[in-house]
Amino acid sequence: MKKVLVSNIMMLKEKERFDKAIRDLGYEPTWAAADQCLTEQQCISLVGEIDGWLAGDDAITEKVLLAALPRLKIIAKWGTGIDSIDLDAAKRLGVPVKNSPAAFANAVAEVALHYMLSLSRHLVAVDRTVRAGGWPKPQGRELFGLKLGMIGFGAIGQRIAELATAFGMEVIFFDPFVKNAKVIFGKIIHPASLDTIAAESDIVCLASSYNKDNHHIVGRDFLGKVKPSAFLVNVARGPLVDQEALIDALHENRLAGAGLDVFETEPLPAGNPLLAMSNVVLGSHNANNGRSAVEYVHMNTLSNLQSVLG
Repeated sequence: MKKVLVSNIMMLKEKERFDKAIRDLGYEPTWAAADQCLTEQQCISLVGEIDGWLAGDDAITEKVLLAALPRLKIIAKWGTGIDSIDLDAAKRLGVPVKNSPAAFANAVAEVALHYMLSLSRHLVAVDRTVRAGGWPKPQGRELFGLKLGMIGFGAIGQRIAELATAFGMEVIFFDPFVKNAKVIFGKIIHPASLDTIAAESDIVCLASSYNKDNHHIVGRDFLGKVKPSAFLVNVARGPLVDQEALIDALHENRLAGAGLDVFETEPLPAGNPLLAMSNVVLGSHNANNGRSAVEYVHMNTLSNLQSVLG
């Protein structure tokens, strides 16, 4: 019987359900002990005798792939992001990697709008104060008429732009893979340089995949050009933002606030300065966790596995 390693936390949360589903497909599951994702060494210790891998954001390096060969036939990545996998090595070694592109466009876009609304209208800060016995009435800014600068304009970025446009926002975007303007609800959405995104946006939102070329794309240089009244929203990947530079910009009032679903180190460590900032709305890398999207990815990931293992 073909053996399948399960290391993604979404299926690990429902072990009984997916143990049966995997066995019904004719495979024998091996369940990893993963709180978030596996390190390179943990992967190496588990992959020597598996035929398929239902992977999460595990450190799947060339060393891991070599340890898994010649038996490993498929990595079925749960979700959309594949930045934790050495894709060049996988291609060179003949190990196909399949994921679920665009699956989370609606789910993540809705959460991105939550961060924009919570920041611009101080909704989370008001909630905290009311719970503590206060009755604050801070003045906020409507999203209507604000300029949104998107970094990343794939399926998620374009869905965020659709929702933002419906709110009456003006949208511009930076994406090296999308060169031409888009028309959304009759409005032309223009590409722009990173400098323009930084200088003109009232809200900067990251919805980009992560790779070595865009590491810290929002760094000290970028943050030095933003409006002091601007907000930053990241629903993509933590390492896109230089977290130390962001903390400095917030401390120095060079940025009005931030909505962060992702971080450079996850979970966010105790004592991190972001935890004490009232103008920061924090998430837990959970923007994709909408019920219909998750169910689709569950089924598609199993289908990807079966498409290779038979």
